Amino acid sequence: MINHQLKTWVNFSTPEARNIVRKILASAPHRELGLKMHEIYERAHEEFPDVTTDIPAGKPIPTGLRNHGGRSKPAKAIPLPPKLDHAIRSVKYLKKTVLEEMAMAQEIEKVHIKRGKLHEDGTRDMSIVSKAFGKTEITSDLNMPMSNIWHWRLTPDYKTKINNYPEPPIEKILWKPGEKEARRRARGTEGSVVLQQTRKYEKPMEENGKLDVPKGIKADSDVLLQQTKKYEKPIEKTGKLEGIKADNDVAKRVKAPDFPAFGL
Repeated sequence: MINHQLKTWVNFSTPEARNIVRKILASAPHRELGLKMHEIYERAHEEFPDVTTDIPAGKPIPTGLRNHGGRSKPAKAIPLPPKLDHAIRSVKYLKKTVLEEMAMAQEIEKVHIKRGKLHEDGTRDMSIVSKAFGKTEITSDLNMPMSNIWHWRLTPDYKTKINNYPEPPIEKILWKPGEKEARRRARGTEGSVVLQQTRKYEKPMEENGKLDVPKGIKADSDVLLQQTKKYEKPIEKTGKLEGIKADNDVAKRVKAPDFPAFGL
């Protein structure tokens, strides 16, 4: 059901979604072992297909081209949830929102199950590790092809936690009076407020091939250049290397040492 008062998708667990998860886990074939997350999602749509919730009005599909790394590509439409108006609209919503909030309320828990010895009657030893209740050893006929799996299950005292949820932040996902019109007017104006403030300090640049340096930086550069020129000595354009010539003159004035003559 489309609700034009909603401006975004519901981003918290609803009582309808929690009730579906609660009923599915309570009717699991092995209640102490629980179910996988994907099993909960599949059963939610098979057993409760008519449980719906409000959805926001659809956004218009963008048209035209968009700049993507210097290349223009067609704009893509925003993907919609697979189960648009169902109380559990997607796997992501179930995993990241409904199950996580129910676990925080200590109504359900995630357990790690390890496969053990297989007996002749088809049953198998299993080890269940829970953060709240520690390690438990059981024997079950659950078909477990993998050596270890993660399941969700109800806590023993889940009935006392059903009302352990805060008030949903409805005001954050509802349009306020006049908010839509204000956004339309803002989109219709030329640029944003930040862009308009930035343009106050922009100066037009002439296409003369010169690098326009601000006055403050140019003045500092001139002072530094004048201070450097004080210590410079004029170089005569004689084509001679003065430093090397001076070293050669000193070498000529130094007398070579006298060595005694060796007779044969």
